[in-house]
Amino acid sequence: MGVQTVVFAVGQEEYGLPIEAVHEITRLGEVRPVPEAPPFVLGLINLRGMALPVIDLRVRFGLPVPEAADPGRASGNALVLVAEIAGDPVGLAVDEVVEVTVLEDISPPPPLIATAFIRGLVNLPNRIIMQLDPGKILAADELRELLL
Repeated sequence: MGVQTVVFAVGQEEYGLPIEAVHEITRLGEVRPVPEAPPFVLGLINLRGMALPVIDLRVRFGLPVPEAADPGRASGNALVLVAEIAGDPVGLAVDEVVEVTVLEDISPPPPLIATAFIRGLVNLPNRIIMQLDPGKILAADELRELLL
């Protein structure tokens, strides 16, 4: 049985989150910086009166930042996946939402993949989708610090 998944792109890579972890998708609006936040934190956006912390997945995953962009900042066309991480809403800045689909045959990542937040890989013709574990995108202490 497959997992219904929101597939999105960050840079040239495709990732997936289980659809039940994604509350909504919105455009990245005005971002307010958070003093002393880790580099992967873009800042806060106002989402219908709620201050929502936004994570730059490009920086979090160690992907190259385009030269035209400010270091550590998402592109101007970025979207935000509002996801539930450890029971709290957190925005994830992504470049594009590719599709919502059912992913079958999710295999464990190979041993050389050292990232804690990848639950598995799906090999499709001409592409690989990395299925993320939403509870591990941020460590518990990072999430606590972010939400204080």
